[in-house]
Amino acid sequence: MIEALYIAETGMNSQQELIEVISNNIANVSTPGFKSSDVNFVDLVYQTNPSMQNTQLSEQSQTQGIGVTTSEQMVNFERGDLKQTGNPFDIAINGNGFLAVETQNGELAYTRAGRLRVDESGYLVSSQGQKLSANIQLPPDVTSVTFTSSGAVLVRVDSSTQLVELGQLELVNFSNPQGLTRLGNNLYSATEQAGQPNFSTPGENGVGQIVQGFTELSNVSMNEEMVNLMLAQRGYQLNARIIQVSDQVLETINNLRR
Repeated sequence: MIEALYIAETGMNSQQELIEVISNNIANVSTPGFKSSDVNFVDLVYQTNPSMQNTQLSEQSQTQGIGVTTSEQMVNFERGDLKQTGNPFDIAINGNGFLAVETQNGELAYTRAGRLRVDESGYLVSSQGQKLSANIQLPPDVTSVTFTSSGAVLVRVDSSTQLVELGQLELVNFSNPQGLTRLGNNLYSATEQAGQPNFSTPGENGVGQIVQGFTELSNVSMNEEMVNLMLAQRGYQLNARIIQVSDQVLETINNLRR
């Protein structure tokens, strides 16, 4: 009976973590470029039941599980739908790859959210204010900005009709994107598990192309998440019920011993 309490506790903890992940997905259903997460469950170590040893039961039948736990969170990097905004500083990645940005501590982070803006110094930055690793600075008299599908940044200055190339955006790909660490605010950091960051011109080496005037929507499916949430809540309730019933049985046994 004690084992039942422990197993139910592990079930409640695992379902609670799943509920938190699903809730975060739902909260970011309108966040551009957001990628949904899921949780993988694994059985805890199996152990041999002493009361079943030296019996005719098979070795498999003599073992029992001691609960469940979450092994890892998996990020769904499937591309979200592209929505036209008409804003020239909105860019979407049509395919694989990430934009590289500089964090406050000078390290690189990676994002799919391409809602750009210009900071007070004229640099192209993310919506959160991180400077693009391409380090592109716009002059103050720019009248138009064009991002080509291959990542070239072209501007028209003052009354000139000529387009001037200021720089080149690159996209970053990883051999194992699941190894990236989620930092929050649509940012990811590289790890050994993700592999070395590979910088490429958009449209080459397996990375997507740049689409100007569009933003990538969240890939969260509200219908799917609501179903998952109901199932997770039901699983939590059932495990809580097991604990309640086990407690009642233990109380009855203790009363019989008096």
